[in-house]
Amino acid sequence: MKRKKLVEILLAAAVLLVMGCSQKEENKGQLNTEQNQENIDSEQTESELTDADPDTEAEAISETDQMDNLKRKGSNDISFHTYSWQEITVSIPDSWKGKYQVEEGEYGFSLIQTASFEKEKGMGFLCGFYRIDGTMVDIPGATPLAYTDTRTYYMGEPTDVSFYYEDEAISMEYHEMHDLVYAIAASISIVKEDVRYNPDEFIFPLSSTVLLTEDDLLNCSDNELAIARNEIYARHGRRFQDFYLSNYFASCSWYEGTVSPEAFDDAVLNQVEKDNILVIKKAEETYKKEHPYPKAYQAGNKVEEDLDGDGKPEQLQYILEESDVDGDFYGAISINGQKFPLENYPDVWLDNPKPSFYVTDISPFFAGLEIAILDNGPSDDPVTYFFTYQGELTYIGSVGGYPFKQEAGYNGFASEGVVIGEIVLDFTHTCRAYGNWWYDVQEQKLEYQDLGYYNNKPDVSHQLYEDLTVYLKMDEGSMTTMIPSQEEVFFMGTDGKEWIFIKGKDGSKGYVHIVDGKIAGLSKTPDEVFSGMGFSG
Repeated sequence: MKRKKLVEILLAAAVLLVMGCSQKEENKGQLNTEQNQENIDSEQTESELTDADPDTEAEAISETDQMDNLKRKGSNDISFHTYSWQEITVSIPDSWKGKYQVEEGEYGFSLIQTASFEKEKGMGFLCGFYRIDGTMVDIPGATPLAYTDTRTYYMGEPTDVSFYYEDEAISMEYHEMHDLVYAIAASISIVKEDVRYNPDEFIFPLSSTVLLTEDDLLNCSDNELAIARNEIYARHGRRFQDFYLSNYFASCSWYEGTVSPEAFDDAVLNQVEKDNILVIKKAEETYKKEHPYPKAYQAGNKVEEDLDGDGKPEQLQYILEESDVDGDFYGAISINGQKFPLENYPDVWLDNPKPSFYVTDISPFFAGLEIAILDNGPSDDPVTYFFTYQGELTYIGSVGGYPFKQEAGYNGFASEGVVIGEIVLDFTHTCRAYGNWWYDVQEQKLEYQDLGYYNNKPDVSHQLYEDLTVYLKMDEGSMTTMIPSQEEVFFMGTDGKEWIFIKGKDGSKGYVHIVDGKIAGLSKTPDEVFSGMGFSG
């Protein structure tokens, strides 16, 4: 069975880390045969480890079929041989020959560096390819690669040091080998009816066929829960009025929005889907009870909140007035009858304020709450100002955009101690991306974290005018694939300097390199290749 153009590799993890939808608790254990018995049969002995023999491997899938969309630029061409285990086949670089071993088990197989393993049994784990019945959730070091109606296929990588680092030559060899793990993942083929290679486009790829449990949802943020619930409807073509959800699903290769929300009939859902919607809704209700903030209030209303964390609520009011003379806005925060005019804070500007405010709880390490004031800015450039109260009102900083689900479709407070806001990027075109602001409790201020890579906020698509060669990594030395010309491609992320990650509606994806304002390999500017490359202001 011939594989699709390109499997989804190593990208979902990067999106969630930057976007901050959920920062799941990370286990430090190494994903290997000794620590994950559900992934691999750990009863095998060292004598069962054998060098892979390419002459006795792939049966159902040819090497040409597997690698037809993967190629190496320049003179450093990489040749591959294939390895098959039951229905799973991958292509392994020929440069690995004589350097690796394969350990097979009940659920898949592991690729292990021989040199490290010979020094210390259990060392040398490079990666593994496994299957699991049902939906895979929270396995450290795991990247889903494919799925069927009942089964998930994934790659496992080490989450800790897994090579013999005391020998420099062995260490160097391990790193050189591990640098090509992504190429192996990109080559995976599954000989199974109705296999699909887009699991990173779902929170739960099997939620239409496999029942979810409360345990499956334990570590999901409300952002993930909302998407998980709505992706069940989206599979049946439901459109969404919410701008965030509408654009989010539009970028998914499987989604075709054909049914208006008013015309959608729940009768098209099967019983598994209906039951999963109920269990997700229950998890959302639990999440809200456990995370009561942020809370939205209307300007002018008097409310009670324990702002300073002393166990006694303060009476809080946001006063907002517009001058009849010049149209300027006057704002003040009143706490227990004491007014704190916002004009006294030099970094706070009310140009076009919203007639509402929020009370938030950014960090569990700060004994108190925050007051958030929203302003749309002079040119539709929204900003949120944050204040704390400990006898005096203290301004702690601002965040780009409105990080509230009611305003922007996502909850920017899903990760403790961090606010996920928005930044404006002017690389190739003007767009909005997610940014992280860390709350330094000791210094009482919000600090912007430059993570070096930004996930774009879901936005409208661009037309791709011609076939485009893209890289599988942000490296011109990495392997490439081709995104064919099409009506809809989406800009998913960027380093803001020279790389853009794009995805076609057909599911093809990769990185575009921009050098001196032109696309590498084409000598054309982005606006010659994509539509909608305008700059604002």
